[in-house]
Amino acid sequence: MRSNRLLAISALIILATSAVCLACAAAPSTAPSQAPPDIPKQTAIASLPADNITPAAVPQGEKTGAARQPVNLNKLVFTSGTNDDSGPQLYTSNADGSNWQLLTKNKTGGERFSRWSPDGRVIVFRTDMDGNWQIYSINADGSGQARLTNNDANDDFPAWSPDSQKIAFSSDRDGNEQIYVMNADGSNQQRLTSNSFNDAAPSWSPDGNRIAFQSDRDGNAEIYVMRADGTNQTRITNSPQVDTYPAWSPDGNRIAFQSNQNGNFEVYSMYPDGSERARLTVGIVDNKYPAWSPDSSKIVFYSKRDCSNDNGEIYIMNADGSKQTRISRSECSDTGLADWR
Repeated sequence: MRSNRLLAISALIILATSAVCLACAAAPSTAPSQAPPDIPKQTAIASLPADNITPAAVPQGEKTGAARQPVNLNKLVFTSGTNDDSGPQLYTSNADGSNWQLLTKNKTGGERFSRWSPDGRVIVFRTDMDGNWQIYSINADGSGQARLTNNDANDDFPAWSPDSQKIAFSSDRDGNEQIYVMNADGSNQQRLTSNSFNDAAPSWSPDGNRIAFQSDRDGNAEIYVMRADGTNQTRITNSPQVDTYPAWSPDGNRIAFQSNQNGNFEVYSMYPDGSERARLTVGIVDNKYPAWSPDSSKIVFYSKRDCSNDNGEIYIMNADGSKQTRISRSECSDTGLADWR
């Protein structure tokens, strides 16, 4: 009798244990499942190696520029000598470097420093096809090439006003480089700066009220800002080395520029009053000629980092210097400024 009772108790224990185990197996796990790692999307052009770059943070200021209409961010204009033995020509491409289109077909000289008009219809550039540097314009489709300046001196660095009605530029027609302004058709050329030193490379603020430019009037090239009529010229950089080629961001918050304060030229940015200077590129070769995307989120620039000759290629980076990516692949023959619309 006692053995039968023990057997019955044992059977009940076994059944209870089995029920608990079955319930455990049937109950869903409360621990979250770990998501598989993301697979990076493949890009046509790989990003550059880090190259020990530690980009400086770019402070975000209040927007001071005028409101801008949405713009197609997918077009660049730039110079390349890749496909033309007669000299460097202007090309357009998508912002990722695809879909090259030949813009100029000039048989002599070379084209440099091209700039889109803010309305995207016309491009201005300098060329020496006439023997000295002069400024020309051409429609965005390559038609209607027109000479805007005509003298025996050198006219250079054209820059559009934000309403596409005027062009600032530098010229040595009066003995040394000074800043001038003209209508978009080349008429009504007027001098804005007047001194015995060299003033060059103008860049208009997006509200149209001011022009940034470079000048060596204080001993070495520094960046200045003046009103659009040439008054109130104010120095905003103060470096023992060279600060040149200012480029005002379309939102008005920053000015990008190039400086050789560390030996070779690198790209920097700063507030329009010269404060909060931030280095964006770091290398042992030149990184130069910054220009902004229309939404001010990126900068296109020129670099020699992948070239053994004295030319370079075109790169794009975020406004804080991150994600530097080469977007031209043309055997190190792209030179001068690339501009974005």
